[in-house]
Amino acid sequence: MPAGVLQLHQTMRDFHAVAGFPRIIGAIDGTHVPIKAPTDDEAIFVNRKKFHSLNIQVVCDAHRMIINYVVKFPGSTHDAYIWNNSTLRTRFQRGEFRDAILLGDSGYPLEPFLMTPFANPVLRGEEEFNRCHTRTRVIIEQTFGVLKSRFRCLHRSGGNL
Repeated sequence: MPAGVLQLHQTMRDFHAVAGFPRIIGAIDGTHVPIKAPTDDEAIFVNRKKFHSLNIQVVCDAHRMIINYVVKFPGSTHDAYIWNNSTLRTRFQRGEFRDAILLGDSGYPLEPFLMTPFANPVLRGEEEFNRCHTRTRVIIEQTFGVLKSRFRCLHRSGGNL
């Protein structure tokens, strides 16, 4: 995560340049990394796509740099559960990042420091918000693409860990 006020504000400026969202310091999401079927508690490692994995929570900055990650939950674990039990969430709750915000998809809970899209946008402003949210949050998807392309063992087509 950004170290110090100057880096925090620079990260906010970098994200603001993408689609106009203020106060954003990271985009958050989970990704599945395939693993060999473990011998203990095998079923909890099977994800919604029916393969064994770890669900990894990642936060990246506007330049696709990974600034925080959690690697300890089996594939069946929901992204929101990982977030709710993360040290990063506790740090946000304590106010360590001042008025900074993360962008997450609809799998995350809406919180004062975690912005999610409107589930059913009705107004033009809500639709525009969702478009800008998507344009900004796609950075985490691109980060996963770069990571899994570079390290094939993290992608299902590259084998299992």
